Amino acid sequence: MDPTSLAPGGTLTARVRVTNTSEESLDAASLELRTRSSRVTDRAQLSQWEGLTGPDTAGEPVASSDPTVIAPGDSATLQIRVPAEDLGFSGESYLWGTRRISLTLSTSDGPQDAIRTFVVWRPEGASGSITESVLLPMTGTDPGAAAADPSAYADSAASGHLASLQALAAREDVDWWLDPQLLDPPRLAIAEEGDPQTTNGDAAAEYAVPETAQAIASTLQDAVGSRTVLAMPYARTDLAGLRGGGATDLADAADALGRDTWQESGIVLRSRAVGIPGDEVTADALDEAAATGADTVIVPSTSVREDPGSAVTPSSIGTYEATGATGSGRDLRVLAPDPELSAEFASLDGSTDPELVTQRMLAETATIASEYSQAPRHLLISPDPEAALDAEAAGTALDALDEAPWLTRGTTDALLSAAEQDAVTTNPSTSGDDLYALGAIDAATVAPSAESEDGTWTRTDPADVAATDVEPALARRLQDLWGELDTLGAVMEDDAALDGPRLEVLSAASEHWGSAADSSARADLAESAVADLTGAISVVPTSGYNLISDSAGVPITVKNSLDTPITVRIAVSSDRPIVRVGEQPVVTVPARGQIDKTVPVEAIANGTVTLSVQLTSDPDAEDAPDGGAQALTSTSEVPLTVNPAWENWTTLLLVIGMGALVVVGVARARRTGSSHRAPAVHGPEDPVVLARTGRSEPTTEPLPPTADDADDADDAEAHPDPTTETGDEAAAAAEDPEQKEERP
Repeated sequence: MDPTSLAPGGTLTARVRVTNTSEESLDAASLELRTRSSRVTDRAQLSQWEGLTGPDTAGEPVASSDPTVIAPGDSATLQIRVPAEDLGFSGESYLWGTRRISLTLSTSDGPQDAIRTFVVWRPEGASGSITESVLLPMTGTDPGAAAADPSAYADSAASGHLASLQALAAREDVDWWLDPQLLDPPRLAIAEEGDPQTTNGDAAAEYAVPETAQAIASTLQDAVGSRTVLAMPYARTDLAGLRGGGATDLADAADALGRDTWQESGIVLRSRAVGIPGDEVTADALDEAAATGADTVIVPSTSVREDPGSAVTPSSIGTYEATGATGSGRDLRVLAPDPELSAEFASLDGSTDPELVTQRMLAETATIASEYSQAPRHLLISPDPEAALDAEAAGTALDALDEAPWLTRGTTDALLSAAEQDAVTTNPSTSGDDLYALGAIDAATVAPSAESEDGTWTRTDPADVAATDVEPALARRLQDLWGELDTLGAVMEDDAALDGPRLEVLSAASEHWGSAADSSARADLAESAVADLTGAISVVPTSGYNLISDSAGVPITVKNSLDTPITVRIAVSSDRPIVRVGEQPVVTVPARGQIDKTVPVEAIANGTVTLSVQLTSDPDAEDAPDGGAQALTSTSEVPLTVNPAWENWTTLLLVIGMGALVVVGVARARRTGSSHRAPAVHGPEDPVVLARTGRSEPTTEPLPPTADDADDADDAEAHPDPTTETGDEAAAAAEDPEQKEERP
């Protein structure tokens, strides 16, 4: 339909696509336009008009299209052009606003069906207007898909929900309620072609952010500009639910991860906001939101308005003083988007007619703007974070809102500033610059609200609100898994492999899940990933060991199947105090490798003990987790037999044995031996006798002289040996033995 705003002198154009799904031709098919000249002053009339079914036969049509024939299975576009003067609308400027029209398909068989929609009549001189701003939730439909299902994440980024978000995020007419996880995609194991992979081989895998995820983060950082950005909890983690379920440490970890991401991104945040679905809004829920550290809460306006059906719609801002057991006593700023407009915008997901939705949104805003109020008003539109918006359809609606003369584009920052500066009033008749707004919201005013069957929003019974805390068992389970990942991160040189499991743990506590079963299924996936990582580190002690000395080293093997080196402590303890375990060694194990290490053990007494061997984090490491050394592996037991006296007794027995052998040998020699030595045998041995009997006897055959013998003889004559007796001296010595003994 054209135009966005119809004024005197203009022409209303309506085009309808008709498809014949019957088996017979539609003869004389034409489009008939009818109007209701009265102005819509009650927004409930909009839902009532759209809710009517069947053809509109009230009164004569204002105009009709040329008749045509539509064959079975064929489609045709029927168009009507009507001058504004033919519609019968009043030209008084104060009567500007929404008008109802119908487009009825009529054939030779009579009226068939009708579309009921709206047109905004804006005569010259009309002055009513309001400010509007759009707060776009920037998050994936599954905040953990980047780790849990990378292929689905890539498809969404290419042509699905995430692709639409990127297109809409670039528009200057939207503010962001941004999930920091989109700025902090996980590093995954990357195959050569760039796709995430699972590595089970011996080679260490390389980790990097997938290109599609990195492109989203870069697009958002480039497009942020000067727009208002509110912080969503990381991966839409249900911080209040975790705290209520007893997982305070995990809630704090998620909060810290979000803060770190914002700091690294360089994006300036306007506020930290927590959203509460309409059917869960209670005063306690607001108190719990304050306890998470949020300073802004986003709830439907029907949940914080005393009279949602009042004649004048207030601005979408208020304040609430948090109290109660979990409240902080701080003032929360309450952003209260219009629920009907937000629901209409959320329906632009490709499954609805974007033109009809756009006309309804124009009608809603025009009806609000035509309400009597002297004080300015600022309306906020914010679709549900679960909405999978279609970029083209949503863009069409945003373009129409920008063109509407009764709307002025504003920012979410202006709403928050009005609350902070107390530039608000609760009296619509007050003139000036202060916004007519919700003001201070009392706890008694807060109530759940939901969409009714006719499309309007109404307040519901607080007694029907179910508990929204994360189930305690699931909360503790997720917190334990996070603790295991923290311990692994403390020993790993590069913790890139932990990005995916960490996101899976947090996403299991996300507000995205509609049931405990869905949350548990994601927790199962996270638990499996954590088990794979912890199982990659193992300790292999000896199967048994005998300690026969005062001290020795017990050999232990540490294996690391992770893709990064680890530094761990080998913790050894004994179940009995008969041994003293030495210093617990800290070792560094290479990626996909192993090392052998001995742990010193000192014996104190005899007996059998069981050594318990376990790998832990190094409590003295710079990034060691709180609480000292944390266990990395289960305990392995090693039986140890301790006999420290064996070493001394064995040595003594060996000495005694050797001494006995010496004594026996000497005694035997004395008993069987002779006091006279056998005469020395001079000359060569007889080889024949030696070979036959083994006895050494001189040969009876003289050896022939050699040239060397002759030389030796000549030399002896020329140089007699002074220690050798001559023949005369030998004879004299034989005659006088005493003389020989006295010779020096």
